[in-house]
Amino acid sequence: MFTLTLTLDSLAVYIVAADVLILLTYILYIFQRNRKIEKSIKNITDFITDYFTHTGAEVRVTCFKLDGYKRFVTLIESQPLKRFRYSNVLENNLISHIYQKTGNTVEKIYWRFPVVIDRDALIAAEVQNDMASDDSYFLDIHAAADESSTYKVSDASWDEFNK
Repeated sequence: MFTLTLTLDSLAVYIVAADVLILLTYILYIFQRNRKIEKSIKNITDFITDYFTHTGAEVRVTCFKLDGYKRFVTLIESQPLKRFRYSNVLENNLISHIYQKTGNTVEKIYWRFPVVIDRDALIAAEVQNDMASDDSYFLDIHAAADESSTYKVSDASWDEFNK
């Protein structure tokens, strides 16, 4: 038969209480850090969405956290508009605005412009003349899609070539 006698003196009780307190503090710190990261992601996505809403473009924004504390990467998905053709210029301004407004550093912005060309829908749209738009990007794509089915060769003068 074994008898186990456990005596806790005041020093051992203090050490156990300190360990429990440190553990609880660390758990609260992790929860607070995760809430700050979620808040930063929400602030960045809301800011970018509002930024493009004021310009008249509808975008979907997704933000991802990198390894650092306030470093993020964003993915912007938009309709293919001609004004976004040189998005790298817009990207630098957007990154600096995000840093000024939210205090978070966006390392990189990735763009996605999904284009679906359906020939049946293209013909129906041409018949209905629904293609009247301020942005000629879709018109260029549809014109290129129509011209790609035929092969055309024509002569050009030297003056037209120089233009």
